[in-house]
Amino acid sequence: MAIGILTFLFVFFIIILCSRIKLFNSVMLTQEEHVIRVVCYFYRIRLFEKSIDLAEADRDQKEETFQDSISFLHKSSRNFAQKAQAFHETVSFILIRLRFHNLSWRTEIGTGKAHTTGIAVGGVWTSIGAVMGILTAKSHFLCEPTITVTPLFNQKHISSTFDCMISIRVGQAIYALLKIIRKYPVKREATI
Repeated sequence: MAIGILTFLFVFFIIILCSRIKLFNSVMLTQEEHVIRVVCYFYRIRLFEKSIDLAEADRDQKEETFQDSISFLHKSSRNFAQKAQAFHETVSFILIRLRFHNLSWRTEIGTGKAHTTGIAVGGVWTSIGAVMGILTAKSHFLCEPTITVTPLFNQKHISSTFDCMISIRVGQAIYALLKIIRKYPVKREATI
């Protein structure tokens, strides 16, 4: 009886580790709102849903002086090469395990003048191309990405919407999380 229960629990545990978690991510950046929405599903059961308004977070922060910004840049640039290498390794480690089921990126941009709008659209295409090149090289795409950049020549407007659905196996997600925790330990102060 005990062996049967242990076998059942072992098989159940293996099935859970090999199952996939699906994440729906939506980022909407317009002049009026900045919202990130994340929904997590496991076997079509919604485990987590969170909407974050980035505009509220910006309002809560105090204004920094120029001197504070310069000192922050000086402190953060000391070990930039080492941090960039570690960040690249971590992001590559995670991206290799991701599967993209859907990816849609829509951007509308206009500066009010045709020639500067054209330059801005070219810059946006360059940035999106670089990001998509990294994603397609490191991840598994099960869909054809939809990317749209719309120039608005006679308007001053910018908005961008990024929607994607990704999946990762539970065991791989746990392993990646443990590796990140080991690589970037949490520094806490001891309280007595």
